[in-house]
Amino acid sequence: MKLQRIGRGSALSVALCLGCTAPAPDTRLDPVVVEARLTVLDTRLERLEQSVAVLWENQQQRGVTHDQALAGIARALKDTQGSVAELRRTVEEPTPVLYRTVDVLLGTLPSGRDDLLTYPIPAAIPDTAREILVYAQVATSYVEGGPRRFRVATRLADGREAAFYLHAVGGLQRSWAYNSDNVWLPMPKDRTLLLQTVGRPFFGDWNSEVRITAYR
Repeated sequence: MKLQRIGRGSALSVALCLGCTAPAPDTRLDPVVVEARLTVLDTRLERLEQSVAVLWENQQQRGVTHDQALAGIARALKDTQGSVAELRRTVEEPTPVLYRTVDVLLGTLPSGRDDLLTYPIPAAIPDTAREILVYAQVATSYVEGGPRRFRVATRLADGREAAFYLHAVGGLQRSWAYNSDNVWLPMPKDRTLLLQTVGRPFFGDWNSEVRITAYR
């Protein structure tokens, strides 16, 4: 490529425009945003490299002024190269695993008044897990029993319990009604999931299930 000579003023302008330090990469950027920034930085690199080539050609004639401009552009070039390398590592590195999925069926919700069920947490969930994602669902059709509440809990080391509640209502209807929820609960030291009912027992057509679907 034929290099175009630039004067003292234009060399300084290029140095001032291109010599700014590239912003530090934000590793939390979305990959699409990162790719867009890489395109901008690649364009900046090309312009910086062209400027360096022109300034080196005119260095002997322009003296100290060009030396100062070259030093500034060289710093900007080094910073930009570092930013490009960091962004490329961000794009190429795999996304860290925030949780691991499983599909472990524990059983059904309790059926009687104030019944307490305990389900052992299976070996598929390691002791190193801090939390488990518990899925519970209940479906009712032609059922007598009125409203009822299902409590799903784990017991902490200090004896307290962390819990969530699933509600269902029994009614004399020919259609089905559903309720379900997914909740993260602390991994219990005793590896036991506790389930308890509050309300009148259900009599009729209904079903339920409790699963662990993930841990972290």
